[in-house]
Amino acid sequence: MKMIEMQSIVDGQGQLTVPAQFLKDMGLVPGDTVKLAYINSSTDSIHNTYKEFVLTPHGVAALKDDEDAELTLPHELLEAAEIPLDSDLEIVCARGTVVILQADLLDSLPDELRELFDDLGIHPDTVREVMRSGGVSDGR
Repeated sequence: MKMIEMQSIVDGQGQLTVPAQFLKDMGLVPGDTVKLAYINSSTDSIHNTYKEFVLTPHGVAALKDDEDAELTLPHELLEAAEIPLDSDLEIVCARGTVVILQADLLDSLPDELRELFDDLGIHPDTVREVMRSGGVSDGR
């Protein structure tokens, strides 16, 4: 998936012109109905504080209904952050910020289980590898 971006200027009448080629590239033809949506940071106001909107032929509900939607990050981005490509990721969202971190599989284990592995002398990297591979096989 690729995000295509263009820039336009709001004219003196407060209108925005979207170039015909941009609409054609979206697969829209004359007579098509489109929906505009924007994100509002305030629950008591309708002002678009982010000054961004989304133009869709089917509305934002169609964007949310995709149960198979995945977050895809460019390999170059992960490499620049020194995150191995096969890592699990933790995503933290705060107002105006999205932080993507390499997740530690051990964080999902109860403290008691981590302590047991430590008491048994099982190295944390071994536990991570077993968790990544789906568990221990009994050879059957």
